[in-house]
Amino acid sequence: MRILSTLLIGFLLAASLSAQTLSIPEIHGDGHVPTVPNREITTQGIVTLVLEDRFWVQAPDIDRRAGLAVLTEGRPSVGRGDRVALRGRIEHYLPDNRPTDLPVTRMVQPNIEVIARDQPVPAAVLIGPDGVQIPASLAPAAFDAPLKPEDNAIDFWTALMGMRVSLQTNRVVGPTSRFQETWVVAGNNHRNLGRFGTVAAQPDDFNPDRILVQPNPLLLPTFPDPATVGDRFAAVTGVVDYRFGNFRVVAEHALRRLPEPQTAISSRLSGDSDHLLVASYNVENLNPVIEDFSAVRTPRDVDDAIGSGRMDELARHIAEILNAPDIIGLQEIQDGNGAEDSDLVSADRTLAALTTAITEAGGPSYAWLDLPPERNADGGQPGGNIRNVFLYNPARVELVTDSARRLGGPAFANSRKSLVAEFVFNGHRLVVINNHFASKGGSDPLFGQRQPPVEGDAEQRQAQARAVLDFAAGLNTDRRDRLVVLGDLNDHWFSEPLSILTGDKTVPLHNPVTDLPSRERFTYIFQGNAQAIDHILVSQALKPATELALIPINSLNPRQAADHDPLVVKLHLPES
Repeated sequence: MRILSTLLIGFLLAASLSAQTLSIPEIHGDGHVPTVPNREITTQGIVTLVLEDRFWVQAPDIDRRAGLAVLTEGRPSVGRGDRVALRGRIEHYLPDNRPTDLPVTRMVQPNIEVIARDQPVPAAVLIGPDGVQIPASLAPAAFDAPLKPEDNAIDFWTALMGMRVSLQTNRVVGPTSRFQETWVVAGNNHRNLGRFGTVAAQPDDFNPDRILVQPNPLLLPTFPDPATVGDRFAAVTGVVDYRFGNFRVVAEHALRRLPEPQTAISSRLSGDSDHLLVASYNVENLNPVIEDFSAVRTPRDVDDAIGSGRMDELARHIAEILNAPDIIGLQEIQDGNGAEDSDLVSADRTLAALTTAITEAGGPSYAWLDLPPERNADGGQPGGNIRNVFLYNPARVELVTDSARRLGGPAFANSRKSLVAEFVFNGHRLVVINNHFASKGGSDPLFGQRQPPVEGDAEQRQAQARAVLDFAAGLNTDRRDRLVVLGDLNDHWFSEPLSILTGDKTVPLHNPVTDLPSRERFTYIFQGNAQAIDHILVSQALKPATELALIPINSLNPRQAADHDPLVVKLHLPES
């Protein structure tokens, strides 16, 4: 009998708790975790935005913690401006495949009662110079403490989750992605704003005040042309949401792009009788075929670099914009049948197509150096067998016979092997190492619950940097004094791998990127953060003879020939 009484009391208590009525701010509380997770709650709010399988409600006249996402089993039976009473389970949701994301508080499959129609929606919170400012600090000291929205960006956005916000003035700092998403900053100015309109990542500042603008999915047919860095949007009003590791503003309306004039991009550097031009360019999974769908892993592995014009555009970049460098370290050259998973590993067909296109664009007749990888042994797109390759102009430089080799060992397991070759120009013999270090795939999101975020394969990139130095240390003094280390190093100029490469006493290397203003250091834009992850390092002996140019012909634009920008150094090497 005592057991039955206890069960009955527990049942009545649970029933009482399931019927608890709370306001939306009371559901959230003052921290990151809702006050009533996994409990059935009754609440009220005004519907602000309705999508295919969810909607948002907001409590009026409250400036924080007033919004709530509501998931429905099918199309929501509510409209914007409805005042609704909701009874449903509060969930603190975290996807199983994204364990370091921030959990999202939401109500799941509620009973819905429309109390009144056509109610005024709560006013949007203005973000920007004339409204609330996003803090420049990224994360709280602890996630179990009360929110401090004025102190850090994560708490700032968490306090506004599910609420209406507005960006009256803004500027685009990351081009529109294939998901139709665009990164902006509020206002016209920013502490890390560069001359091309980018905001560059700094050692202690990854620009957490960037804002991801997502178009209303129901209005995508009316989305304007993709935005370029430097463009603006007319005033954007929407609801704050969090998905795939990022806070975002989901627009209530169609977005209107306000284009800005674009600066023509070209290199100021060119080679001549006394100057050698050396370039690095990640050409992003380049191959000359349309893959056979039956031979690839996923539909996204099928592409057409020739039919789309991408091959010709890359060739034009090399011939015209880069001024036909004498030596080019290419990364992400695929084999002759691209992502088709076959026994073919030769890239001769790919390189023949590219060098022919360069010649047709007015460039020289390049020769190439390729030491093919083993099948599917070097990472990258399955079946593509990406590798590092040298193009060189035999009319200007001579490849030293038997100088080519690939660096191996544990540091390069399942990763692109660095390619070494020696070239002679004006009697000067240069050792050039072409690298593509391990990617950052699998990194924690900046706006995540693990702080500081952990970067994918950071230790492997450090090991690869040490392996390059170990090889260089075995060269004689003359060859170490004529050393160039280039490529997609997949890390910042202020990262540990770059510190390893530039901090060695036996092989002292200089990174010319660090000679540029810090706001102008970028070869890639990731989620609105401009960052220098491609580099050309030179020996200290070459430093006085070196001039660098970063060429942002891809990263600023939504339509890109490759996702990285090329960079070029001009070396003063008069005939000896």
